[in-house]
Amino acid sequence: MKKRKYKIMMLACLMPAVCLLLSGCQNNDNSTSRKVSAVSEVPKRISGGVQNKYLLNLGEVRELDVAEEEVISFQCNKPEVVSVSEAGVMHALKQGAAKVTIKVSDGQKVKKKVYSIKVKKRGMVYPSFSMMKGEHLDLQFSLPDVDAMWESKNPAIAEVSAKGKVIARKKGSTRLIAETDDGKKYRCDLDVTKRLDSVIYLTFDDGPNRYSTTKVLDILKKNHVKATFFELKPAVKDFDLTKRVLEEGHTLALHGYQHKYEIVYRSQKIYHDNLDKLRNLFFQKFGVWCTVSRFPGGSSNTRSRYNPGIMTKLTGKIHGWGYHYFDWNVDSGDAGGARTAKDTYQNFKNGILKGRSNVVLMHDYYKNDKTIDALDKMIQYGKKQGFTFLPITASTDEIHHGVNN
Repeated sequence: MKKRKYKIMMLACLMPAVCLLLSGCQNNDNSTSRKVSAVSEVPKRISGGVQNKYLLNLGEVRELDVAEEEVISFQCNKPEVVSVSEAGVMHALKQGAAKVTIKVSDGQKVKKKVYSIKVKKRGMVYPSFSMMKGEHLDLQFSLPDVDAMWESKNPAIAEVSAKGKVIARKKGSTRLIAETDDGKKYRCDLDVTKRLDSVIYLTFDDGPNRYSTTKVLDILKKNHVKATFFELKPAVKDFDLTKRVLEEGHTLALHGYQHKYEIVYRSQKIYHDNLDKLRNLFFQKFGVWCTVSRFPGGSSNTRSRYNPGIMTKLTGKIHGWGYHYFDWNVDSGDAGGARTAKDTYQNFKNGILKGRSNVVLMHDYYKNDKTIDALDKMIQYGKKQGFTFLPITASTDEIHHGVNN
């Protein structure tokens, strides 16, 4: 009993010191008046002793704490999740877990230390990105209320405003660095590629379903072509199809949680909620933050005229909500006038033009054999004519219709 009382007394004496030590590990600078003249690429080391476990937000940059020993090498078992530089700077690239092994020398012998790294799915949406010269990109966070100040390490390649609006200037690679008000550092590794003049963006609306989507994906895979799928809310049994879209390198985009004109265009709030619900579902189930969208019926639709002026209001607001919207400039007619696969193919062939971006409207609704039976022929024709097939991204130049309401 005396020993037990002695231990309790010792713990009581030590607790204040332990609490003080732990508080020194937190950075609680919440000042709103802080100004940053330049953002350092390498974050400061975390004080308070060496730690061997790290929890990072997506896109976050942090330096490993390796004390004062001489570091020989850093190696990560999953570089697709976390990259580690020769200086020990980690960059969180993908949600998941990884281990970093460090070889260090104390002057006499070489030792290994293993650090556990976990990357959360929330954070900066574009930790690694590619853009064509002349394209624009608004850097985004999937975290709420993040105030970050951005700068480019090479503005000649890509400029970035303090608030994160990027303009790709010339071919090359650069890093975009940000510091947030809570002291965290984030990075986007950006590659700017040459501008392609004759591009075809194949887009598919209204999926997924087990009949058409699987056949479309098989044809795309056979031809090594990436496309864009503007999906509605998938049935739970079809989540695997959405997952396959992502795994095979296509762009998952938003058509809406539902497609009923008489509901989605009742008000700005209802339409906004229609997008947010689907984006949040995709983020929850698949860990992707979707910003590319398409209005049901397109921005030029007249089915919304029961609410006069709604499309004018929505097209003026949607970018401020963090979304990009795409109409089309080539209509396959597979949901309209085309009666056969031959008609669909001919509409595609007549619609695409050299020297521009061609956004092709198609559908992967149930039993759309008009598109399924024409798709391979469309791709073969496009390739022979010298077109490049690409998926739409957040930086792709948007194609807009004239608004009729």
